[in-house]
Amino acid sequence: MESSLNHYQFSQKFNLALTIVFTLIGIIAAIVLGIIYSIISSYSPLIIIDAALVIGMAYILTFISSKFTKLAKIRNVKVNFLMTFFLCLFAYYSSIVTFETIILGMDYFNSSLFFSPWKVVDIMMNDIIPYREITITKGKMSRGQISGIFLIILYLIEMAIFFIPAFFALCINDYFCENCQTWYSKSTLSSFSDSTLESQILNNQQGNYADVLSNIVFYKNEDDLINNVDPNIEQQDALFYFYCQCPKCHQKSILTIEKKQLKKGDKGFEVKDASDPILVDAIFIDNKTEALFESQK
Repeated sequence: MESSLNHYQFSQKFNLALTIVFTLIGIIAAIVLGIIYSIISSYSPLIIIDAALVIGMAYILTFISSKFTKLAKIRNVKVNFLMTFFLCLFAYYSSIVTFETIILGMDYFNSSLFFSPWKVVDIMMNDIIPYREITITKGKMSRGQISGIFLIILYLIEMAIFFIPAFFALCINDYFCENCQTWYSKSTLSSFSDSTLESQILNNQQGNYADVLSNIVFYKNEDDLINNVDPNIEQQDALFYFYCQCPKCHQKSILTIEKKQLKKGDKGFEVKDASDPILVDAIFIDNKTEALFESQK
């Protein structure tokens, strides 16, 4: 862990052994997921279900890669990206291999084809894309077909969605204690706000917010905050406090404060992002401020 002007910064370190182990485990999981995805997709009667499947696949890959990169203790964005990229790559590749074996009437997964990437590309370009047509729906209500250039675009969109988790991996949202070799725990609190409170926070000494926030009423979840908004107003400013602490040494606790807005809609108040929302960005806090947030958890 390093600090610059009391702000947390990633050390850019990573554990090589753990990274290799969890990358291999992740690749195996990704291959299995790709096979399952293609099998389910092959029985899908509607293209909208296929769309939901690929979005669900991206979500699952994001979840798995996030868990594995944390278990591997990766604090380096480039390594984080590469690990996630390989998981996405193998998930997509195994889905293509399974898709081709189903189309060609083979078993659900052909291991020999899996180890022949050029053959996989050749089958897709010369045996599937030129002749395949996808109907918008199936059965008695079938109508409309996708083929040719539109089919290529559809496949490219599918591939792009598969790799969305890799772009999420370019940002690491958790903090790591280098001394204890563990990730920080995180808790979220919220409160109502106004220009006076925000000005006091901005003008206060970095890391020392206990006096400014001592009389603030905190809410532990978003619903409690919304339920306490004055129903007669249309909009209310709010602050969200992201308090992070090492669960082992309890040292160098970190605070981020973001401004939000509660806006009244048809279904009641909703939390919306504010313009220029960051008031405090990953700052190490003093013991007095830490004690305040510990008492509110």
